[in-house]
Amino acid sequence: MARRNWVIGAAGVVVVALASAISSFGGTAANPAVTSSPSSGAVTTVTPARTPPPTEPPSTSSTTTSSTTTSSSTTTSSTTTSSTTTSSPTTTTTTTPAYNGPFDEQAFDDVVAAATVARGDIAAGVAVMRNGEVLHTAAFGMENPFESKPATTRTRFRIASVSKMLTAVAIMQLVEAGSIELDQPFAGQLGREGPFADPRIGTVTVRQLMSHTSGFAASRGIFFGHGVDSWQQAANNAFGQVLQFDPGTAFQYSNTNYCLLGLLLESVTGQSFETAIRERVLEPIGAKARLAPTFDTQAGDALHASATGRNYMEALGPAGGWVATPLDVAKLASALRLAEIAPTEGALVGTSSVDAMRVPVPVPVEDPPPLNGWSYGMGLILFGDGSWGHTGTIESTHAIVVNRPDGLTVAVLVSGKVPDNTDDLVGVIDLAVAAATAP
Repeated sequence: MARRNWVIGAAGVVVVALASAISSFGGTAANPAVTSSPSSGAVTTVTPARTPPPTEPPSTSSTTTSSTTTSSSTTTSSTTTSSTTTSSPTTTTTTTPAYNGPFDEQAFDDVVAAATVARGDIAAGVAVMRNGEVLHTAAFGMENPFESKPATTRTRFRIASVSKMLTAVAIMQLVEAGSIELDQPFAGQLGREGPFADPRIGTVTVRQLMSHTSGFAASRGIFFGHGVDSWQQAANNAFGQVLQFDPGTAFQYSNTNYCLLGLLLESVTGQSFETAIRERVLEPIGAKARLAPTFDTQAGDALHASATGRNYMEALGPAGGWVATPLDVAKLASALRLAEIAPTEGALVGTSSVDAMRVPVPVPVEDPPPLNGWSYGMGLILFGDGSWGHTGTIESTHAIVVNRPDGLTVAVLVSGKVPDNTDDLVGVIDLAVAAATAP
């Protein structure tokens, strides 16, 4: 494969100039896909690719909603609390029916494009599903600006911590099969008996890894400071750590947890992590995501600006190393929603597993507790308005997928630095859906 190094450093001016050029061409809501070629300066208008609405009527099941919220749990985020309270987050909710009406694709695209590529992002892609059917897909900007190649609905983006959903689903499949015990120590199930730097590591359960209540530190230097060469090394490094708190007594978002789950998945299945995810999770839903390194990209991958000497994709692996299309990500979230409300033969996991994944951690995710009510389950962010899914952030990457209370599943993937906070995409989705479903 060709090696495409798009770096910040000596060549940083190229990246900055490219982002500025795209923004200065005035990609407006009405003309969202105006981009420029860095070599020629020519302006190219790209019409977003779309899929037709489904012919089947959507679900009419009721869900709950409240005020718009954001989540601060991403690949790079970390929050530690010391409280041992067992109360779950509370929210004020009202019951609303699933949305069954028409969907204005252009209005939806106008809002998303105005918030991303029109503000300087290189590329963005969206996918919307309803009742398991594809309602809409679109792409904006350039997949490869140096080759003047427009983004398409098949462009793969980094999905960062949304990757944790893939790992969590595979683990829950093995729990259902009786091959993994949620509430037993992970180390024993992995065949690691110690001694450990911290004896408490031997008591950490699989559930605590999945819910970020294990006590392992965020270890940003390991994942983003070239502290290791691979996610397997990052996982094994954990056995030499000292836990930040007694397992189960606090919340600390840590990529280490999911690297350890990757080791467990390999040990139990006898497969490589990527093969296990592909065969057990991706192929059943018709998705073709893959693990990707930081710099080598394949044809069809969106370019994401990266500083020289970094290797976070290799270090994250099960915690954040996948690239996928927006539709791949939406299919995953939609499959979980359908497994919960209308379980069918061949579902990724059973209803009870999805319900378990959606139980909020029994400790605060922030101190003081967040006003917007967000919490974390097992591989899922639980938003205060009743939505659930995951966000992800790494360098030049913003990703989100959410199952909304109105019955829509929405994925937005971005190559670029806008918005500053990935959580802002929650509000962008709310505005885009409101525009698309307005009478």
